[in-house]
Amino acid sequence: MALHRAIKKGLFRQESNTLFPLVSSSVESLGLGSGTPANHNQSRFHGGGVPEFWGRDSPYHPGTEFLGTPKNHLDLVKKRPLSPHVFEVGEYKPHYKMPLAAISSVTNRATGVMLSVGAGAAGWTALTVGDLGVAIESFKQAYPLLVFPAKFAVAFPLVYHYLGGLRHLYWDHYKYGNQSERNSPLEFHAAERSSKMLLIGGTAGAAMLALM
Repeated sequence: MALHRAIKKGLFRQESNTLFPLVSSSVESLGLGSGTPANHNQSRFHGGGVPEFWGRDSPYHPGTEFLGTPKNHLDLVKKRPLSPHVFEVGEYKPHYKMPLAAISSVTNRATGVMLSVGAGAAGWTALTVGDLGVAIESFKQAYPLLVFPAKFAVAFPLVYHYLGGLRHLYWDHYKYGNQSERNSPLEFHAAERSSKMLLIGGTAGAAMLALM
């Protein structure tokens, strides 16, 4: 701002551009001299958007082809998902194996959504049909082979999400000490074990309920 006020007051003469070419060009590029708003996208830094020659040759450098950058690098960037290490991008396959703890965590959230959708569907059925019990009995008589899969689809989200909630309660109330001892339930191997128990327990519990 001080530079802008100095320029408006005429403290810098025109011939001073020969002494301060960088200052002059910077002022013009930012729009301070013309009264136009600054265009931050003109910046070649990461904070000002994608650089003009990013991912391809430019007058400043020969590019990154020698590092193995593919020819269609910019096209791949445009359709890149949030986690390119997990999902496939074009002809490039994922090279990161999602750990079991992440799978169990995603499943816990998915079962929560399933419970919400199921509760809404049950309420909608009760409001439209009139009696949810009658609708269930009609389904059992009409599609006897689908009774076990349907009961399992209802029981699994309930059992798994309940057990997942208990695991989170245990994690929240655990007395974490010296993390260098690597004995907390959030360590990799401990999280893997609890994830296996959660997946197996949720599946077994849902199957038992579906057989009843």
